Amino acid sequence: MGEKINRIRINRLYSSNNLFDEIIFHDGVNLILGEKFDNSSIKGRKTNGVGKSMSIEFLDFCFLNDYDKSRISKIPKEVFDIEEYIILDLNIGHEDITIKRNRKECDKPIISRNGKIVSFDKIQDAREYLTSLIFPQLNGKQIPSFRNLFSILIRDERSEFKDIVKCHDLTKRIPDDLSAHLFLLGISLEQYRNTLNIIKEIETTKKVLSENRKELTQGGKKKLPDVRAELNALDAELQKMEEAIDGFKTYETFDSIESEILELENLMDQLRKRQKALRHDYEKIRKMPKPEQIDEKEIALVYNQFKNDLGDSVVKSLKEVVGFKNKIEEFQRTLVNKKARELEKQLKDIAEQIRILDDEYSEKLKIIDNQGVLKNLKSSLKIYESKKDVCSYTKYLFDEYEKNAKKKKVLELQRNQENLKIDEQIDKNKDNINSFIDTILEIHESIMGNKECSFEITTTDNGKVKTPIKLELRIYDDGSHSVDRTKVFIYDMALLFNQYTRLRHPLFLVHDNIFDVDQDTLVQCLNYVYKQEEQFQDFQYILTLNRDKIEDEERRNSICMDIDEHQVAIFTKERKFLRKDYQEN
Repeated sequence: MGEKINRIRINRLYSSNNLFDEIIFHDGVNLILGEKFDNSSIKGRKTNGVGKSMSIEFLDFCFLNDYDKSRISKIPKEVFDIEEYIILDLNIGHEDITIKRNRKECDKPIISRNGKIVSFDKIQDAREYLTSLIFPQLNGKQIPSFRNLFSILIRDERSEFKDIVKCHDLTKRIPDDLSAHLFLLGISLEQYRNTLNIIKEIETTKKVLSENRKELTQGGKKKLPDVRAELNALDAELQKMEEAIDGFKTYETFDSIESEILELENLMDQLRKRQKALRHDYEKIRKMPKPEQIDEKEIALVYNQFKNDLGDSVVKSLKEVVGFKNKIEEFQRTLVNKKARELEKQLKDIAEQIRILDDEYSEKLKIIDNQGVLKNLKSSLKIYESKKDVCSYTKYLFDEYEKNAKKKKVLELQRNQENLKIDEQIDKNKDNINSFIDTILEIHESIMGNKECSFEITTTDNGKVKTPIKLELRIYDDGSHSVDRTKVFIYDMALLFNQYTRLRHPLFLVHDNIFDVDQDTLVQCLNYVYKQEEQFQDFQYILTLNRDKIEDEERRNSICMDIDEHQVAIFTKERKFLRKDYQEN
């Protein structure tokens, strides 16, 4: 089945200034009893109960769980000082270990090993250190992570014990990780982790494929075969244009002709722009109003009037005045006509230049004209380049789509190959797994009175499932809230006490409020665990219970174990774990 790992034995839980009563643990069954709390009277923020679950939170805190996910982070600092150290004494194998951790520096635990103190700046470093003590003969590829292992040793109460695999707070939607389960069952983690990585790659590839398809089909507006048909048509069109261009390029004077044609196109563009501007100026001159002509009779009247009034001061004759007027009008006409003639000449010159250039352009273009494909080199090249870009990008998307589709097939094949290797591992450990199933059947018979249950470990290639292995335990009349909790209890006990799985088990287990079951089932579960004390001296089972579940005289008489002898802590409304009432932040 594999090498043994070092046993973890919990000795004492306390704080540096005794802010709560220390809890001393012993081998076998350790009961933490609490008075039932009246939840119906609580409104708003969660109010602390008597503290049995919080004591387990403190224990898990010392085992380096994530502080921000723990209820300890919600305790007001007035109730429990953030600098107060929570301390756990334990043994890992033959090593004496003390773990100290406070809330102020929650990521910097202090670990004492046989009296030698080791400090850590990162919580992960401390986890790896403890991992090396628990698994001294195994490397990281062969073992689960530290916290993954502890997830099934100290199941989160918020998992509601609904499933043997789901050990975490159900509201967090944490992905299932079977590493610890498979390790205890003797299944190699290498193939399992390889398959998980392949599944992640498949998921990533599927997303890329979906994005490729979405872009190719314009968000689903087109069908992929239609896009491919359009691409084929565009490709054919481009090939025709390219053949025309290539045919032109074979002409021995291609380089010079190409540059000359492009130069002609640019010159004609410039001349046409100049021609347009000159025409605009010419039209403005043509539309100018003619100089106002003054009638000579009117000039004579004005002249005689001024002459009578001014006498000898007026010496100029009327003819001279009229002549001056005529000179002015002539000058105005001369200026306008001169500007118009200049514009006419420029327009004529430009028109002649355009005609000459156009004739030259037409002659040169005849060399490359090929059934109307290249009627205009400049515009044709632009169209060709534009279509070529569209075609190239669409081809690129198709290539990416086909490449990722092929990659997906290869990855799925690899996943199937890894699944076959896992199946080989399961077959290789068939005897051990059958032994584990026998243990489950024995526990089920002890508690439920029959062996009407089953356990299977199988691989799955369902693309919608993100884990390649399925662990399924079915027990008599399962599916209800209480029976599901019994199922988890049976499974955890089988891992702890089966002769093969316990070789890889740290041999301690914590169940916080698991027993929300009928009276008879609770009694049978407690009697089963008590019976194990007679057969095994090297395990610890820590269980929290409400006292009312076992105080009934008839029930008490049915329970074989001495409750007083096995209880390590008892909390009441008057004597709470943290000695105070408070509301969680």
